[in-house]
Amino acid sequence: MKIEFTGRQTQISKEVRRLAERKLEKIARLLPRMTRAHVILTADKHRQVAEVSVHSRNLDLSAVEVTTNLRLSVSKSMDKLLRQAQTHRAKQRDHRGSTSARGPARQKVASRGRQAPDLPPELPRVIRNRRRAVRPMTLDEATIEMEARTERMRVLYRRVDGRLELIEPDA
Repeated sequence: MKIEFTGRQTQISKEVRRLAERKLEKIARLLPRMTRAHVILTADKHRQVAEVSVHSRNLDLSAVEVTTNLRLSVSKSMDKLLRQAQTHRAKQRDHRGSTSARGPARQKVASRGRQAPDLPPELPRVIRNRRRAVRPMTLDEATIEMEARTERMRVLYRRVDGRLELIEPDA
């Protein structure tokens, strides 16, 4: 990884360089294909600005921090980059899903000595229901039906044609 430092109206001390390099190594562990980093440090009166950009093969990250202390600016901007890299890694992990080649579902099956089968993605559970003829009724008929005391669930709804319909599941 190539690290480039640029100082605008300021000299970059060895201490700040070491801090930036140490933090960039931590980020490089999360982004293994990181190719280069550019750290720009600027001093304007009482403002110390640290602008850091990291370039990798598939991703470019950048962060800017302004404080009154140059070390603090560098540290905070690197922390921002670290959080961005962690978020990127988490998104990649979520996108792959748990049934990927490295996911826990295949590892458990493979660890029992059997070959891991191709597991389908988890589908929603479907409960089959027999179709039941529903009967349209008036409001009075529907209220009489609803008042009958049973432990079964019932659904009363208004149809498109304006009539009410009572649906009861089969026993």
